Amino acid sequence: MAILHTRIKLGARRTNMKRLEEIINRVMIDHDDIDLIYLPAYPLTGPIVGYYPNQKVKNMLKNYAERLNESEIQQNQTFMSVSKWSHEFGIYVIAGPIVERAGPRLYLTVFASNPQGELAGKYRKIAITKAEDENGLTPGKNVEIFNIKKKNANVGVFIDEDLGYPEIFKALSYMGANVIVGTMLPYESRFFKMKSESETSILTLDIESINNFLAVRSKETDLPVVLVGGAVEGVNNNGYVAFMPTITSEPEIGVVKERIMGYDDIDLPVIIEVDTSAKSLQYDSITKLVLKNLCRKSGSEENEEEI
Repeated sequence: MAILHTRIKLGARRTNMKRLEEIINRVMIDHDDIDLIYLPAYPLTGPIVGYYPNQKVKNMLKNYAERLNESEIQQNQTFMSVSKWSHEFGIYVIAGPIVERAGPRLYLTVFASNPQGELAGKYRKIAITKAEDENGLTPGKNVEIFNIKKKNANVGVFIDEDLGYPEIFKALSYMGANVIVGTMLPYESRFFKMKSESETSILTLDIESINNFLAVRSKETDLPVVLVGGAVEGVNNNGYVAFMPTITSEPEIGVVKERIMGYDDIDLPVIIEVDTSAKSLQYDSITKLVLKNLCRKSGSEENEEEI
């Protein structure tokens, strides 16, 4: 698995698409055994909530929203780019979150494209923040793992605020994940406070707190947990406005400090070998009943357009 630790420019779809394509091409030339590429958060648009004036956010979310249902997916610019890369290199690509529209509702959604360029599953962020709720976003209901069929590897996914909820990670373990990967960029939440670096005014988070959460989630599930960070570039050539390191945590040792990707590592991939023999923890019958409600496959929902 190759994780792209890179930079995304706010609102610059073409620039972001071109940069990601160049990095993916380089990764596939240098590493011919890659089965999966994991893109940074908001891969084409950059983040929205917390990065624009509050009065603009609702309209921006609606304008950036894309559909992932079969009949309209070819109008989804993000999916079509990801699908092209998947098909060209014969790999899986996981992307998101993006803003997904389903009926009248908006979600923050991670999706996967398979080597045939087809939609291979999606996960809607469960733990939305207060700001996301106030701006019209809806929480998802179910966790999701993506199966990399060629190697029979199961990748569990999460999105920023999900990190604060052990139930989500235990549910991913219960479903058979071999590794859990999620994206995070600086944002305001009940768990993590966004702040500015004193010297540069670049937005960031309390990394020590993030490391502690990652170490605990990895220990609880007995699985490696990877946080995909990166940089956010402002408009008008303002340089970086936010930055988050990419961090890997292992169950036995916690955060692997020598593998933390910082400013100097921007545009470099993180290559991770997933141990498909890793077994999920066994849970007692009561815990299984609690987790089961989170673990319904996304395709089993009733007509989401009418919910």
